[in-house]
Amino acid sequence: MNKVATQTATNATPGKRAMVLTLLWAGWAASVPIVLLATIAVEAAPHARGIGFFTSLRYAIVTPMCFLVTLGAAFLYRVLAERSGHPRSTLAAVLLVLALTVLLGIVTLGPPGLTMAAFPALFSVAIAVDLLVPHFVERPRRSLFGTVAIVIFGLLEVVGLVGALSTERAASSSPAGVAFDIPRTIFDADQKFIDLPSGAHIHYVDEGHGQTLLFLHGNPSWLFQWRDLMTGLRGSYRCVALDYPGFGMSTAPAGFGYTPLEESRIVEEFVDRLGLHKVTLVMQDWGGPIGLGLAERRPELVRSVILGSTWAWQTSKSEPRGKFSVVFGGPIGEFIQVNFPGIVSFGLKRNVVRQLPPAVTALYLRPFLPPNRRGIAAFYPGQITAATDYFAKLEANLPRLADKKALIFWALKDPGFPLTDLVRFEQIFPQHKTIAFANANHYFFEDEADQMITEIRGFMSSDPTGHPTASKDRMDD
Repeated sequence: MNKVATQTATNATPGKRAMVLTLLWAGWAASVPIVLLATIAVEAAPHARGIGFFTSLRYAIVTPMCFLVTLGAAFLYRVLAERSGHPRSTLAAVLLVLALTVLLGIVTLGPPGLTMAAFPALFSVAIAVDLLVPHFVERPRRSLFGTVAIVIFGLLEVVGLVGALSTERAASSSPAGVAFDIPRTIFDADQKFIDLPSGAHIHYVDEGHGQTLLFLHGNPSWLFQWRDLMTGLRGSYRCVALDYPGFGMSTAPAGFGYTPLEESRIVEEFVDRLGLHKVTLVMQDWGGPIGLGLAERRPELVRSVILGSTWAWQTSKSEPRGKFSVVFGGPIGEFIQVNFPGIVSFGLKRNVVRQLPPAVTALYLRPFLPPNRRGIAAFYPGQITAATDYFAKLEANLPRLADKKALIFWALKDPGFPLTDLVRFEQIFPQHKTIAFANANHYFFEDEADQMITEIRGFMSSDPTGHPTASKDRMDD
C-alpha cells in the first residue's frame, strides 16, 4: 500500500510541474496582447500630450502589473475550473471587484484627473483578462504562427520594459529635485535662480559684461546647449540664458499651460525682472517663436536678432516639420518620450555630427530623466501645428521687426527647416548676414561653435548704433 502511494506521488510530481509550466505560459501569452491593449488605452484617454500624461501610467509600471494580474488570473482560473461549476463568471466577478477596488483607491488617493485617465486601461484590461486567460489556459497549444507571433511581440515588450526600467534606475540614482550640479569642467558658470512675480521659478546663467546677448534654447533642450557660445563670448559681452518653465531646472507657476505664448511672456517677465534692455536675441528652434513674440510685443527692448534654424509662421501638416509634429507630438512621440525618454535621446544621436563626450550627453539628458519632467519634450512637437493662433499673430507682426539687423545661421542638414524658411527670414530682415552650415544639423551650435563665436563678434561690433549697412553673405562650409 505504501509503495503504491509513493509511486502515485512520484508520478504526480511531473504532472504538477507540467501544469505549473502550462499556466506560466498561458499567463505570459495572454499578457502579451493585454499589455498592448493597456498601452493603447492609456494613450487613447483624452489628455494634453506630454504635459497631461500621468507618470503612474507609464510603461515601466503598467507592463509588470498587467503580467502579474494575468498570471494570477491564470492560476486562479485553474483552481476555479476544478472547484466551481461556473469558473468564467466567477473569474469575471473577481476581476470586476479588483478593478473597482483599484478605481476606488485612485479616486481616494490619486491626483485629480487620474481616474479618467486610468479608467479605459483599467476596465479594458479586466475585460481582456476575463476573455483571454480562460482561452489560453484551456488551449495552451497554439498554432505555429500564433506561437511565433506571441513570442516575437512578447520579446519586444520585454526589451521595452528593460529599456524603460533602465531609465528609471538612471532617474533614481540622480539627486532628488529639479536642480542639480553642472560640473565646472563642462560649463564653468554660476547657476542662478530667480522667482518671478507670476510664480515661475527660473534657472538662468548670467556671465560677462557689455552688450547683452539673451540666449533662448530650443526643444528638446535647455540652456546647457549654449555653454560653448557663452564661454567664448562672455569676455566681451553679457551673456544671459534661461530655462523656460518645464525645461531644464525651471518650474512653472500653478495653472501654467506651457504654450509658446505663455513661455514667451515668462521670458518677457524675466527680462523686466533683470532690467535687461537693448538685448540681442540669440534664438534656435523654439527659441525663435518664443523670442520673436517678445520682440514684437516689446521692440524697444531688442537691439538685434541672431536666428538659427527656426521659424515664425504656421506649419502645414503636409510639410516635413508638420509631419514631425503629427508623429512626435502624438501618441507615438509621447510613448517613446515619457517612457524612455526617446525624443531627447534620438535628437542627440541624430542631430549632432560630432561625437559628444558621454558626460555632456548625460547632462543634456539629465533634466528629462525624472518621469514627471519628461513630457514637455513630447508636448512641444505637437505645438508646431496646434498653436495656430499664436503663429498667425506672430507672422502678421513680423514687419514690426524689419528695422532690426539680423545674423542668420542655417543648418542645411536639418530637414525641419528648409531653405524656404531661410529665404523668408532674409526677406523679413533686410539688414541681414547669412551663414549656412553645410555639415550641421539641428544642434549646429555643437558642431560650429567656433565659427559662430567669430561671426557673432563681428556682427555685434559692426556698428555700435545697431544699424549696419545691409549685407548678405551666404557661406557654405
